[in-house]
Amino acid sequence: MKGRIVHEDANTRIWLQEFSGPGEHTDFLENLKISQEFNMRHRGLMLFYGQDFIAYKKEQKANKKRNEFLQTLSHYMTDHLEDDCPSSWEECPASFWEELIFAYLPHYTKIIPEKNYTETFLLQLRTFVRWLDKRKGTSFTNLVEDYIIEGTPILKKCEALLNHLFLKDYPRFHQSDWDYEGDQKRWEQSLEKYSNTIDGMFRVTAFADECVILKDLHTHHTYMTKSLPVNKLSTTTIITGILGQKPHELVWDWLATINVFPEKGEKYIRNAK
Repeated sequence: MKGRIVHEDANTRIWLQEFSGPGEHTDFLENLKISQEFNMRHRGLMLFYGQDFIAYKKEQKANKKRNEFLQTLSHYMTDHLEDDCPSSWEECPASFWEELIFAYLPHYTKIIPEKNYTETFLLQLRTFVRWLDKRKGTSFTNLVEDYIIEGTPILKKCEALLNHLFLKDYPRFHQSDWDYEGDQKRWEQSLEKYSNTIDGMFRVTAFADECVILKDLHTHHTYMTKSLPVNKLSTTTIITGILGQKPHELVWDWLATINVFPEKGEKYIRNAK
């Protein structure tokens, strides 16, 4: 079974999957079915990591956490990195794992009732990398373990802050009768009292009494803000969201939170597509 690119331009890449016999076609269809269980894009079947993800999935088909982990990791490879993905495990540099842990993970952290999405993902990543080293003869375990040890307390704080701010705005988010449209409408109506709003990526740079000084990472403008929990922030925090300023006021309000990152992820999120 062999796949090759038959057309490629700036916007499109078309693959042709060739089979040398009916058995290969049957195997491909089986792998396609398995890959759909963790929502891997079809392109993953043509690339080096697809077969490894499927093999890893087959070992514990009913493991929900493994399935969710593979869904996240395959998205990182096929959607986030896309054509910038390395061509083999051996060509994955340290930055591949660093970006996964310190930039991609906080960007896609899910707001769940247990508030342990980060911890669960990192535990699954540790298990997968050990499995990968044994299967492929790679040597990522020590490198990734160091990143996990370094990142776990920092990323858990980012997740806690994200949960705190999001659930403050949407306290019934986890309730079965949560009225998303109603909450969204009320939030949009609240914007009417602001004469200026800014959507950006900000680094916490200082604190002034109960206010937080934020610096926009792209424009380098600074803003004195309120409505952010001073005791949950540090000058290593990067936060994306929306600021609002009322007429005739100097201090800005923090209106909505999108993501929270550690400073080690900054170089990757700055250059995000």
